[in-house]
Amino acid sequence: MRTEVLNHKFVYGAPMQGGRLVLDLADMHQQCTQSYVRRPYGVGLLVAAYDQTGPHLYLTEPSGNYFEYFAMAIGSRSQTSRTYLEREFENFATCSLDDLIKHALRALASTLAGDAVLDTKSASISVVGKDKAFHTIEGAALQTYLDAIEVDGAVAMEEEEVVANPDI
Repeated sequence: MRTEVLNHKFVYGAPMQGGRLVLDLADMHQQCTQSYVRRPYGVGLLVAAYDQTGPHLYLTEPSGNYFEYFAMAIGSRSQTSRTYLEREFENFATCSLDDLIKHALRALASTLAGDAVLDTKSASISVVGKDKAFHTIEGAALQTYLDAIEVDGAVAMEEEEVVANPDI
């Protein structure tokens, strides 16, 4: 993907659009399905891009299909994350960056097995956007967001308990 973007910049003198890059990647995946000599790629990718047309999130599949989404999760146990994102995505346009990060962490936390806990060793968040260089949030900076969603979750559970048991 880096090579394609660099070649496009060199040849055309302009940055490559995210959709075009994903189309080229999907075509490469699809070519492997046409011949018995080559094994198809066995992974799907989530590709986030910000170009002159705005932010984009693409999903590529090993078959060569690709789709654009507002929010998406892939991998094992991702159905609960997708359900959460489908329920909340209409609010994303009005959310602050901090709120969007909290939504991402809540969606990620919903995929954890049994007694597993989301912590700074098992998660990181990357941010990119207009006038914002790509950067990754890890360690202590991420811990503040994890603490905030834990507090929000505890408050929500207390509110549900009061509604369910008004005598308390």
